Amino acid sequence: MRTKTGTRARWWRTRLGAALAVCAVAGTLAAGSQASAVVTSSTPSWTIAAASPQGQWRTIVYAAGHFVALGRGPDVAVSRDGAHWTLHPVPRGPWASVAYGDGRFIALSSSTTGPHELTSTDGVTWVARSGPAGSWTGVAYGAGRFVAVGSNGQITTTVDGVTWQTTWVHSKFDFTSIAYGNGRFIAVDAAQGDDLISLDGLGWSFYPITTAHQRWSSVTFGDGNFVAFDNSQRTLVATSVLGYTWTPHSHAWSQTIDAAAFGCGTFVALGHALSTPARFATSSTGAAWAPSPLLVDPLAQWTAVAFGASRFVAVDSRGRIASLRTALDCSRATPAPPRDVSGNIPTAGQVWTYMHPPAIAGGAPIDGYLITVSDGTTTRTCHAAVYYQPNCIVSGLRDHQIYYVTTQAHNRFGYSVASDPEWVIPVASWNFVATTLRPVVPASSPVLVEVTGVQANSAGIYPESQMAIHFGDRVYYCQPSWFGECYIKVGAPALGRTAIYADYVGYGRAYRTPTSYVTVVP
Repeated sequence: MRTKTGTRARWWRTRLGAALAVCAVAGTLAAGSQASAVVTSSTPSWTIAAASPQGQWRTIVYAAGHFVALGRGPDVAVSRDGAHWTLHPVPRGPWASVAYGDGRFIALSSSTTGPHELTSTDGVTWVARSGPAGSWTGVAYGAGRFVAVGSNGQITTTVDGVTWQTTWVHSKFDFTSIAYGNGRFIAVDAAQGDDLISLDGLGWSFYPITTAHQRWSSVTFGDGNFVAFDNSQRTLVATSVLGYTWTPHSHAWSQTIDAAAFGCGTFVALGHALSTPARFATSSTGAAWAPSPLLVDPLAQWTAVAFGASRFVAVDSRGRIASLRTALDCSRATPAPPRDVSGNIPTAGQVWTYMHPPAIAGGAPIDGYLITVSDGTTTRTCHAAVYYQPNCIVSGLRDHQIYYVTTQAHNRFGYSVASDPEWVIPVASWNFVATTLRPVVPASSPVLVEVTGVQANSAGIYPESQMAIHFGDRVYYCQPSWFGECYIKVGAPALGRTAIYADYVGYGRAYRTPTSYVTVVP
């Protein structure tokens, strides 16, 4: 692993205003109809659509350009902007969780009787499937697969929504929620007080979040952090970067939290209250939270929330839908480019590219990376998943050809600009050598000398000092690229056989290539 020192930009975080007003609006959602509301307040306001009792919403997602809400009723609610909705028929639920990935929506039931699954490519027309049996409480997409968790301690996964594989079954666990970020799935448990971690959705390990038997009810990911909520004390929040160790925090109001989402630099959490008015809560970090009363049916049970189209949209079990437009317009908030692009050569005709996530995520979480490798004539690309150090291998390259590597980060609003280009030279084996493309060259042509396999120190950082490339009695200097290469062009080479080698001193150790030769002929 190789990294650079320093960063190109400071971390950036957008914050919503703490003041949230509430506006109640009358209207009814019906098949083929729309409902909307006009907010006249100058501060961010939750807009409440009147109840659609048949909805009994349990879950919501924003993907493929629109919100999709499902529940216990015979309808799915669909909206492009979070304010205007249409209803479409689906088999009656309870549909308790929904996720999107690889061009398809998958919804799962919390009932042990079928059908257990719905699938859709557009969020409007759904196909009922037998699906995996279980009391499913959450589903997430990442690393090329869907992973679902259930209250019976079961975890199952699929790549196509048709064939499912159970990867964990332990009845002592009661999984309530799952999220994907930082290259891993994290599921939280309401029985043992643990979280389960998997990098691929197949192998799992579990760790205590704070103390045993906490009732963790929800987990979400945003801005590089996982945030989990406890429903036993009703004041406990915990944050973690990788899920192995957690930092506990507290909020000042007593309320169950059933769902949370991140967008536009802000977390929003919601649930229901047993005796006091239910509140929504916001946080810019996941640690400190500001509550905001929602003065419509104070004992309502808000079940899910999603972010998209510059809005948070929440749903409740009585058919209401609430939306909050963010204080800033994040619709054009694409991320900054990835940082510290580097890599190595795993084998002939390939380059393995690493990078660090961008300093600015933009208006929505990063959901992938695009790597482009080009020599000006041939261009090849690959896609990297969200990970703490995103990486992928680009194949089909020509050895000893000089390529330029750029990377882009992507969120739901689009791609970042490309990173600064770094150059790389694929070779058959990654050794510290100085070679020419041809052992015999005419005097009328320049000689291209390539140095590959530059070694990094134990911290994975390439030498900051320049390398000396010796071409006969000439000496050239070159700063190695972050892929461990240097190259020079020698013009007007002398006739005859010339020795070539490279050397440098890196972190107190001297390195020297074997001597190679080139013959220049008239």
